[in-house]
Amino acid sequence: MFNLRASYFLRLCALVIAGSILLFAVIDYLVNHTEFRMSQIKVTHQQELIALGKQAEQLYLSGDMAALSAYVNNIERDHDTWAAVVQRELTPLAGTQLQQYYLDEFTLGRDVRWKIHLYFARNPVMDIPFADDKTHFLIQLPSHMRPGNYWQIAYILLQFCVPFLVLTGICWLLYRAIMKPLKQLEQSTRAFADGDLDSRIGDKISSRDAEFTQIAATFDKMANCTANTIRAQRQFIADFSHEIRTPIARIETALECHKSGLDQQDMLNRVTKNTHTMRELAENTLTLTWLENERFCPHTDTENIPFDLVDLIDCIAEEVKFEAPHLQINLELPDSKTLNSDARVLGQVIENVLRNASRFAKNTILVTLDNTTIQIIDDGPGVSDNELTDIFKPFYRSHGYSHTQPDSDSFGLGLALCKRQMERLNGQIYAQNNSDSGLCIVIAL
Repeated sequence: MFNLRASYFLRLCALVIAGSILLFAVIDYLVNHTEFRMSQIKVTHQQELIALGKQAEQLYLSGDMAALSAYVNNIERDHDTWAAVVQRELTPLAGTQLQQYYLDEFTLGRDVRWKIHLYFARNPVMDIPFADDKTHFLIQLPSHMRPGNYWQIAYILLQFCVPFLVLTGICWLLYRAIMKPLKQLEQSTRAFADGDLDSRIGDKISSRDAEFTQIAATFDKMANCTANTIRAQRQFIADFSHEIRTPIARIETALECHKSGLDQQDMLNRVTKNTHTMRELAENTLTLTWLENERFCPHTDTENIPFDLVDLIDCIAEEVKFEAPHLQINLELPDSKTLNSDARVLGQVIENVLRNASRFAKNTILVTLDNTTIQIIDDGPGVSDNELTDIFKPFYRSHGYSHTQPDSDSFGLGLALCKRQMERLNGQIYAQNNSDSGLCIVIAL
């Protein structure tokens, strides 16, 4: 449903309707006005016809019929037409009567001031009455006096050229109304394509119509998403380059020490360890990149198979206990909990969070399951409140953790992988500090 006050559709309708009404009004006015003006006998010709009638009247009143006949013959020859002097006599029959107004207004031809029909092929007969109003000088309008010689050309111009000009004006207004905000959008798009990631259209677009403001908002949303993705990729590459330098530098150091004659076995162990570190970093980075791309692929789905979530947590907790025997892992779980999801992906999330907690917990880790919410709580140092969301960013390592327990084997990818995997499962993962100490990771399915 569109905004009636700002809809571009209504503006277009108003413009088209107003333009159509204007077009018809202009054509009607021009056609009628032009036709009327072109249907009038020129004033000079009117005066000439009246003068011919007056001259014939004078000859008629003088009684010189021979001169009158010669005069009429000369008119017919000079103007290539016919003329006559006649008397009007209307004789009612069978006792009928004519009204006086009819007798007063009755004419044998057209008055020289009347409009001439431009569509009739035959020239009309003009009537110049004498003073007695019974005798008339009649003459068929000479062809050279007939108006409207250019009417056909004028008609074609009015029917085709005027609509063309008016419609061209309407189209120009439509084009301007449409292209002005589109050109502004093009400028912002071009600027964005040229590297200006802060280019936006929302505050610059001149149109306040709902359709264009929605397009502008969509563009700005797309630009924000794309800019954030590009910046995140740049930061990701920078962080990855920084992280990979450390194991490479250690391998180079071990090789230099080996060349210097130091213990060969120790150097090989160092090279093996750092090679394993590089492989793990590369695998985690590839997995994170794949999960990032997976978010934009709507056809990709996880393998949803029913499984017992309690059994899955028990198995993972046993493995973590074996690797960290100094910690006490307490499980507050129901007897069973059947879940329809991807056990492999969810298991990776729980395992990553548990292993992360085992690195920073002092004595205990608590795992609880309430319906479809898993909480993994450690008694470690926790993180500051402003870092609760940052710890889920790739290559981010909490300053609080690093001060209490330096961990050179951690790349800051574990929780980032968990976040992407939970998004793939349409779930959530977030962190919160305990009231006493430690960190609580909440996995909401």
